[in-house]
Amino acid sequence: IMLSSGINAEYGDGFIVNIGTLVADITDNKLKAVRHRVKQMDFVRHSIPCFLNPSFDADISRSLAGKLTNAGKQNYGIFGDWMKDYLPAVEPSLLEDSFDDAL
Repeated sequence: IMLSSGINAEYGDGFIVNIGTLVADITDNKLKAVRHRVKQMDFVRHSIPCFLNPSFDADISRSLAGKLTNAGKQNYGIFGDWMKDYLPAVEPSLLEDSFDDAL
């Protein structure tokens, strides 16, 4: 599996955990976020996507070491405020249809 960072990840009996930019930012890039996409493979695999986020009122302006995060530099202090702008920017199609339209 080739990651966008140019790293060739070997596969076999194991698993891969992708983290997002917020986790990288809060850990001062000690954990690296990479852009990832699912690619059709010629073997059986199982995916269990799970998205974990802090509470909407969590302070994301500073890293674990107390440094100003990228979100904090953009004047976002609270996760919910950051997410309402970030999600439409990276996944605009998720917000195209309202719940009422789907019924």
